[in-house]
Amino acid sequence: MLPEEVYDVAQKKGMSHFFHANSLATSISLLKLNSLASRKHVESSGLAQTGQYTDDIDKSLGVWNDVFLDTVDIHRRASRRNNYGPVLFVFDSKIILSASGVRITKTNPSKWQINTPIEQRYFTSITELDTDWIAGNFDQMITLQTPNGAIPLDRNFLSVIIDDPATGDAPSKDYIAAEEEVSKLTNRTITRRQCTSWCKCKENYQSSWITSKMFGI
Repeated sequence: MLPEEVYDVAQKKGMSHFFHANSLATSISLLKLNSLASRKHVESSGLAQTGQYTDDIDKSLGVWNDVFLDTVDIHRRASRRNNYGPVLFVFDSKIILSASGVRITKTNPSKWQINTPIEQRYFTSITELDTDWIAGNFDQMITLQTPNGAIPLDRNFLSVIIDDPATGDAPSKDYIAAEEEVSKLTNRTITRRQCTSWCKCKENYQSSWITSKMFGI
């Protein structure tokens, strides 16, 4: 589908911002590239990125060079940590106009099989998208296609939100270190995430291996 067509549907549905969450290590690589880049592009650039359990299947399914975005801040919406990482890039929805192609998934690619038909993977028409695309449906992911798998971090890149695994009011050493590293590479506003009392992210981060994986560089 054409980016302009998808953008018009997004505006009609009130999707003014899109989101991309990642680990600190991968986010630093994206900032060094000054691009919202696919995992293939980051790997080809020789920069660090945190492994994901879907990496092998993504290559087989042909989405390894796609750029992924969400329609909502999953951490805030689900009241838990985002499994993709604690660093959230916030974009104006116009970012999709920088792509050469846009597809919206019907389910997360992690649920696909090699023989899953295209019409079960993606919305295949603007009419179908207009009817069934729902902001906040975590399965319905925006995938952007470009020849090199990268979109410049231009004026559509608005801000950064970083989780803090601390259970107290004072910023943790993990948050402070993350903010310092990110601030070296961007002049965008960086915000320490403030959660509701019922958010489970603090509990989620209590496993030391998770914090180490997500905040390690």
